[in-house]
Formats: sequence, C-alpha cells, structure tokens
Amino acid sequence: MARSTDRIPPRLSIVTGASSGLGRMIAERLAEAGSDLILLARDQARLDACGKHLTKSYGVQADALALDLSLPESASAVFEHLRRHGTIADTLINNAGFNVYGRFEESDLEAEIEMVRLHTISVMQLTKGFLHARDRSRRNRIVNVSSIAALVPGPFVSVHFATRAHLLSFSLALFEEFRGTDVDVTCLCPGPMQTDFFRRAGMTDVRLASGWPMRTMSPSEVATYGYEAMMRGKRMVIPGLRNKLFAFAADVAPRPIKARFTEWIMDRT
Repeated sequence: MARSTDRIPPRLSIVTGASSGLGRMIAERLAEAGSDLILLARDQARLDACGKHLTKSYGVQADALALDLSLPESASAVFEHLRRHGTIADTLINNAGFNVYGRFEESDLEAEIEMVRLHTISVMQLTKGFLHARDRSRRNRIVNVSSIAALVPGPFVSVHFATRAHLLSFSLALFEEFRGTDVDVTCLCPGPMQTDFFRRAGMTDVRLASGWPMRTMSPSEVATYGYEAMMRGKRMVIPGLRNKLFAFAADVAPRPIKARFTEWIMDRT
C-alpha cells in the first residue's frame, strides 16, 4: 500500500465547482501534474471551455459533466459515468459552494436549504461513493474545501458558516478514521478570494470583501496551497499568514468576542 507521503500524482480526479474560481484553479494544478479529470458544475458551456483548455494545455483527458449537485441523484450519476467508462477516480475535490447573505429572518430559506444540500449532503454522498469505488492498492485522496469561516459563528451568513463548520468537523473525523490506510483526507480552509463569490452573494460592500483586515488571495495561490497540502497528506491547511493569525485568534478568543468580530467584518460598510 502507498504511504501518505508518496508524491505519486493522481491519475483521475473529480473536481466539483470546476467551471470557475478556486475549482478551476485546482483542476489546473491537477492537470499540470498529469491527472485526468472529471469536471463538475452546473454550466455545461463553461465546463466544456475549461475542459478544452486543460486538454490543450496539458494533454490530459477532461470530461465535463453538467450536474446540479444539490439534487440527491447527482452524486450517483458521477459514479455511474465512471463505471460506464471502466475507470476509478483516486482523487476527490469537494469544492462546489455558494453563499446566502442577510439577516436570517429575512434571507431566502429555499436558497439556504439548497446550500445545505450542496455543502453537506452532496459532499457526504460523493465521499461515500468515492470510498466505496476506490482502488485500495493505490493512494487515494479527498480534499474538502471549507473556509476559515468554519472557525467562528457568522452573523448575516449564519447558515453558510455553519455548513463550513460541518465540513471541517467531517474532514477531521475522516482523517482520523483513515489514518494509516490508503486514504488521505485534507480540509482546505481559505479566507476571502478574488472570485465571483462576493458578487454572486450580493456582498461586494461588506468589510470582508475590502481586502482588510484580511488579505484577499487569488484562487491560484489557494489552489497551490491546497494541492501541496493534499500531496503531503496534511489534515488541514489555512493559506496565508493573515488567515493563520485569524485562525489562532479564533482558537483563543471567547465565543462572544468571536461572534461580535465576525458580525463587524461581515456587515456592510
């Protein structure tokens, strides 16, 4: 059995939310390493464009599957696709996500339920399917993209932060369950990034989006952190010095202080 320190690159990687932002950059890092790809997102045109770019640039095979992963049947469709093609993935990147902003009593409940399904139930389904289908003679890797939001309560984004906390807890538990086996589980916890995340959630005017007090990183930087952590078999990685300092403060600060600071940073300027 391969050891967690093996640097043998993945052969076939599933990447969710792969059409843009961090997901696309992680797919690029994997393609650079020679991994074929299963790219998942809702937008078929953008996925096709991403797949063609990666194939042309790196000579890998990139299958683009347009799926709404918040729907319960979507995860099984991914593994049915693999079975039909006689292939087994050795890497799973659970990256897809979005945010719903606003006071909880006023925010869109259906959108929040969809977010919970995408961030929690879909991740569980994909992870279970991946583990059951894996080749146990190889090194298998799972990366769950959470956030430093997992470390604190989130006024105005209460459901989103709660789902990120779930992802972190789930990942750390699986890391321990699979310690010493063929499976590595890494939780990637970035801070704010230069993506469409804030615009799509109507949050371009919140303090967090300003780049202060937390630096907004590029998705390319974060993807590199995540890829290297995955290859080292690390259980958790927080990219960026400011984010690491925030994580330390979140670990030692009293809960009321954490909640009030997050309320301030998530409020509109």
